[in-house]
Amino acid sequence: MINYSQQYFGKYLNDLVYQDIVNFFVQEKEESDKIEFKAFHSTFGNLKKNQEGVIRGICAFLNSNGGILIWGAPLGKKADDRTIFQGALSPVTVLIEKDILISRISDSITPLPININVQIIEHSGSYLYIFETQISNYSPHQFKNTYWARLDGQTKPAPHYLVEALFKKISYPNIEGYINLDRFGLLPTGQSYLDISIYMFNFSELQNAHNLTYRLMCGQSIFAGSLDQDTSQHYILDGHMYVHKDFNDILHFGAPDRNTQRLIFDLEQLGDNHNYEMDLILTFGGKRSPLKLSEYKLDFSGPIASVNPVGLFSSRKENILMSDHQKEIGSTRENQLDSILKRWI
Repeated sequence: MINYSQQYFGKYLNDLVYQDIVNFFVQEKEESDKIEFKAFHSTFGNLKKNQEGVIRGICAFLNSNGGILIWGAPLGKKADDRTIFQGALSPVTVLIEKDILISRISDSITPLPININVQIIEHSGSYLYIFETQISNYSPHQFKNTYWARLDGQTKPAPHYLVEALFKKISYPNIEGYINLDRFGLLPTGQSYLDISIYMFNFSELQNAHNLTYRLMCGQSIFAGSLDQDTSQHYILDGHMYVHKDFNDILHFGAPDRNTQRLIFDLEQLGDNHNYEMDLILTFGGKRSPLKLSEYKLDFSGPIASVNPVGLFSSRKENILMSDHQKEIGSTRENQLDSILKRWI
């Protein structure tokens, strides 16, 4: 993944503050294929219209090479045949919560986009929204039935040749995996149980996913199915991992796969040995789909709802490409070979 925020501001996106953006526009700036500026101004209509311009720009970055979009930038000014941006910012006067904002973007762009991050910066009751978008592996994307792209430093409807090329580029469907928490309770043995659902979605409208496989691991509990002679063949690592394969020949768009599992554990031992925390690690992929990872951390230290105990989630990282995860943890070809082959010199 390209860190556009560091390229333009010398900082990670989450580290940006208001003064960084002020300083950025001290000198004249022009838009490019990698950066776009949106002022919050009545010239562009009400909040909804302003927001549509932002989503259109994000759609264009997805179909191009990714980039940065600043909502709350200065108003552009014509200078000869150029448009320059400099001076006072035009921040947004309304706070849109991050989850709501990302949800609106995701709901407005098809197919479903991923790898869009936003930093919301508050200053004196106004807000800047800095979006960092990566090039999409699932382009072309549409917003309001139009394919958009960054061309000559502007967001424009993508020409036919580009849309055709983007369609040809697609080589694998977009599979996404999620864990949902269904029920918590006590067994007659005194042990606790947690019923969960594993959902698999194919968000590529024109491509079926074939031969879906996934593995779910939990080191602090065992899967109830591992204790049943009829189903134990689907579990490894002494019941701590469920292996799902050879069940799904085809995963269609709009028809998610759901699988339910029960985890069994001793709540007191979980507290003594793991500080009441539990980890769920889901890895999944298909015949033509790259391996992805969803990680969850659960916290059992507080009150627990018996039905739909989603309050147990203390952190979630979902649908991360395994290649990106390896980069994030600093794993390289060399240290993987060293660890697996034991060929230390």
